[in-house]
Amino acid sequence: MAPNTDVARRFIDAFNAGDIDALVDTLDPDVRIHSMKGLRQGLDEARLWATKLPGGVQQTIEAEELQEHGDDRVLALVVRHWRWHEDDEPAGHDELAWLFELRDGRIVSWRPFELRDEGIAAAQGPSLK
Repeated sequence: MAPNTDVARRFIDAFNAGDIDALVDTLDPDVRIHSMKGLRQGLDEARLWATKLPGGVQQTIEAEELQEHGDDRVLALVVRHWRWHEDDEPAGHDELAWLFELRDGRIVSWRPFELRDEGIAAAQGPSLK
């Protein structure tokens, strides 16, 4: 696996494990997290974004494919699995694309795309940082 792909894989694994320190270790100090609820910038904001609230529906991410685009991007085609925290029963799933932009081995931008085609187009276009 290429170094940038390794970083994206570590981000996903840490996200799934709820290991905030390991997730932050993959990030540039000026990281921009483009979540579905808006932009968050910096490591403290990334910690808040990645902290899962107890109970309710929880998500895990299955990376189906990681694609290198140039020397500064990784596109992850993922399935987001939702499960009920109380009994671990499935609550649904959806297919997404996650785009990582990296600098010096750290993630400087993370952006989800609800439509995979939009993520693929973004990975092939100009920088979104």
